[in-house]
Amino acid sequence: MRVSPPTIDEFAFHVEVWSLDDLRVDETMAVAKNIRVARAAYDETLKVREGCIVKLRHGARVITSSLP
Repeated sequence: MRVSPPTIDEFAFHVEVWSLDDLRVDETMAVAKNIRVARAAYDETLKVREGCIVKLRHGARVITSSLP
C-alpha cells in the first residue's frame, strides 16, 4: 500500500511574515497540522524576524499577531 505525502491544503496552520503595511504576506515561515507545532514555529519566527509583523493563522482566522 502506497501512502501519498500530505498536500499543503492539509496543513491548516500558517506562520507568516507580513509586509510592514500589513497588506500582504511576504514570507510563509511554516505550515503545520498541529497548533502546538504551529505555536512553536510562531515563537521562533518572532525571534528571527524581530520588528516584523508575524501572524499565526488557522485558515482565514488570525490566532495571534505581533504588530510592531
